[in-house]
Amino acid sequence: MKNSKFIYIALLILPWLTVPLLGRKSFKKYLPAAVFMSTFTKALDLFGEKKKWWRFYKGIPPLDSMNFFNFGPYLVTSLWVLKITFGKFLLYFISNIILHICFIYFGGLKIVKRYKIFELKKLTKFQYLIIDLLRALILYSFHSLINISHNTKK
Repeated sequence: MKNSKFIYIALLILPWLTVPLLGRKSFKKYLPAAVFMSTFTKALDLFGEKKKWWRFYKGIPPLDSMNFFNFGPYLVTSLWVLKITFGKFLLYFISNIILHICFIYFGGLKIVKRYKIFELKKLTKFQYLIIDLLRALILYSFHSLINISHNTKK
């Protein structure tokens, strides 16, 4: 468990060390969508855990292991992917497909299980991929709506 606690802390802190490289303007622009997506993901996590799609480990109380993942690499990756690809939907979607396939099929799921973050239970890898791609579409759509509303105010 001692190693798992170190991993949880690293998951939360290390991605945030890249945020200054985003730039203040990009950070402010993409943060609402990234926070929305992390919050939506937390709700999905709770629903999926109730349906026994996946299992989360305890983490460091009061947070479960998935909180460290959602508010660390997942939130920061959302910021970066939006910054790099927003306005180029095909590039955004292909990038997400590649990232999620690599995570799901090429070792990411094994790593999160090994370090006691989460593991799939009733869900297949393909079903998990579909959920991740739907979340990607929701993230892009949400930011598009924010972007449209900001542009109409000007």
